[in-house]
Amino acid sequence: MGLLMTRYGGVLLTCSALLCAVGSTGAWAADLAEGVLDDGRGVIRFSGVVEPGDYENFKKLYDSMAGSSNRAAAVLLDSPGGDVTNGVLIGTFIHDQKMETIVEKGRNCFSSCISIFAAGVPRTASSGARMGVHRAYDDQAANKDNAQARSVSIFLNDYYRKFNVPDQIRIAMIDTPPDKVYVLSERELRAFSTSNVKTEVSRPVLTVEKSRKLVEDTKLKALELMDGGKFMEAAQSLEKIKDRGASDYEVFSMLGRAYYMSGNRTQALINYTAAVKINPHHPDSWRCLGELQADDGNVEWATQSLVKYYNNMDDKELAFSVLEGMSARYKGQKRDLAAAAARRKVRK
Repeated sequence: MGLLMTRYGGVLLTCSALLCAVGSTGAWAADLAEGVLDDGRGVIRFSGVVEPGDYENFKKLYDSMAGSSNRAAAVLLDSPGGDVTNGVLIGTFIHDQKMETIVEKGRNCFSSCISIFAAGVPRTASSGARMGVHRAYDDQAANKDNAQARSVSIFLNDYYRKFNVPDQIRIAMIDTPPDKVYVLSERELRAFSTSNVKTEVSRPVLTVEKSRKLVEDTKLKALELMDGGKFMEAAQSLEKIKDRGASDYEVFSMLGRAYYMSGNRTQALINYTAAVKINPHHPDSWRCLGELQADDGNVEWATQSLVKYYNNMDDKELAFSVLEGMSARYKGQKRDLAAAAARRKVRK
């Protein structure tokens, strides 16, 4: 029943339906126990599936420890996720009490466990911890990836933003199908953790004008690299200026292409999604995003993206021809299904 984890670093992995559901089966309840950390602080150990009622149980244990010398100051997490509501309630309570959240090396924190971890003050993700996100789904419906489940994912995205969860992790949560898990890389674990933030080495401050020039020069260099087939070098170059070009959709769109051509489809999906969030009228990013979503089996989302590609193209006939070509090239595959559905929608 466990997660099938063979490698890490922002990869999509299949997960069991039991552990990925929005609702829970009631088969297990989280195991809550009090303890003491090496530094003498009281800690609540939270392990197992997040179940309805766990928020009340967590609060009761916290209150019982409040009057002792071992007042709970931190939470040790080891959970595959579970009930969304209780994950958010526990997370909010932890944040209000300014408790640290910790995932130790070799321990797990997936799905709704992330809602608990994200709220920690501070939060500590140890090297070697296993953490991951995916979209929520409705455990009680035939179509588990329905509109209601997606509205929950949108709510969770706002919840994560409240606690300054890195953009890449939030986007990965929205984009990862509910039957898969986006496992965080070591780099993403460090970015997610707020307890190991170190003072950056001072560097020359660039003026706005020089900063923009750096972004434009890097984009041109990345294009040259990609024209020469050096896609990973292009991606590495663009990653270095991504913070300076945070509002430049072309940076993210180019990163999407560079990662896709180098075989990293997950990073391609994340960066194309960022591109259309910055500029929702960029047709090429919508087309590429639709193709990637179709490959992941999300035909409905892919169709929506391809419709947006068509709607944002000035040359509608060319756009329609591209969709026809997509169907012809990938006949019988998910890209064909999405392209055909998009054509029907735009020519109603």
